[in-house]
Amino acid sequence: MKKVYLIAVVIALIAGFATFFFASEINKKTTIKDADMIEIVVPVADIEKNVSITEEMFAEDANQFVTKSVLADSVSADVATSSEQLIGMVTVDPLYANEAINTKRLQSIDGADVALSLKLPKGKVAYSFSAGSVTSVDGYICEGDTVDVIVYESGPNDANGKPTGTSSVKYKGLKILRVSTAKAAQSASETGAQINEYSTLTVEVTEEQALQLYKIENENTYKLVLNHRN
Repeated sequence: MKKVYLIAVVIALIAGFATFFFASEINKKTTIKDADMIEIVVPVADIEKNVSITEEMFAEDANQFVTKSVLADSVSADVATSSEQLIGMVTVDPLYANEAINTKRLQSIDGADVALSLKLPKGKVAYSFSAGSVTSVDGYICEGDTVDVIVYESGPNDANGKPTGTSSVKYKGLKILRVSTAKAAQSASETGAQINEYSTLTVEVTEEQALQLYKIENENTYKLVLNHRN
């Protein structure tokens, strides 16, 4: 008789555990089904750093971005949920296939971490030339300023044997894109410090102007004049 009771208890325990497990699974499935979902944007394939995100990349046949549903509770405020958050931005860190896009990985075209080449207007190039203290407005030139280039061109000796030469403004209003090296600029951006010691300046010019500046650097004496900034 005791054996019968023992078997009945074991069967009851097994039935109880089975019922609990079954109910837990139903509850789990119901919870996931009833949970709030949200659509996020993910790249179809990896996207490299310094890529401009355009509207064309979201066309149906572009196959570069798709949306997928995820649990709302798993999405932070920085995750991209629409194409509007991405169009016109530039990646400053890589984006990875099928992964949520953290908007902090992108910046506007004017962002400090965006490649200079992406900021150049069509038909313009960036030219870096020597800007030591003897050839520039010592330490006072900043990004966004404009400068004129004064060039001294030597001529033949006069009748008395004295050297002759002329000074002229060869270029006016050259826009300063960068002050000093990329490494120094990055360090200044991180610390908030202003660069006032530099060996090079990078200006926005045409290709023809770049060739002329190179010639001036190698053949003439030149100085920079800092213009009034509006």
